[in-house]
Amino acid sequence: MSKMILTKIALLAGMTVFMLSGAARTIAADAPPAAGATTAAMEEPGTKAFTVVSVEVDDTKFWLPSTITVDQGDKVKLTLKNQVPGASNQHGFTIPGYNITEVVTRGTPKTITFVADKTGVFPYSCQLHAAHVGGQLVVNPKK
Repeated sequence: MSKMILTKIALLAGMTVFMLSGAARTIAADAPPAAGATTAAMEEPGTKAFTVVSVEVDDTKFWLPSTITVDQGDKVKLTLKNQVPGASNQHGFTIPGYNITEVVTRGTPKTITFVADKTGVFPYSCQLHAAHVGGQLVVNPKK
């Protein structure tokens, strides 16, 4: 592989680890909170909370994390953040399988909440700009 591709992969891996480290703290609703800690999951018991961020790396836009996994019946709270620089300060976020379509303005996070009532793999992407690399919501069946 070329050095440029390896650099891009390393940058994306680092960004993903950074993003997931914050998301992991918010989804650990069953774990006892640390003293003085405040997270969305603690504020709303039973909610799986995630922060999903639109970023740009070498002219390619991504929604990170690329996979969100929940169980059927979970209440899901997504905080959407647009951190893509440039003249266009709005980017889209859509999960067609759940009829979710939002426009996210840079600097103004948007929060959506829904119940994951259908099982399967549901792609998410930007409905405004086809060049975005989307991700997937994975909803596991009830145990």
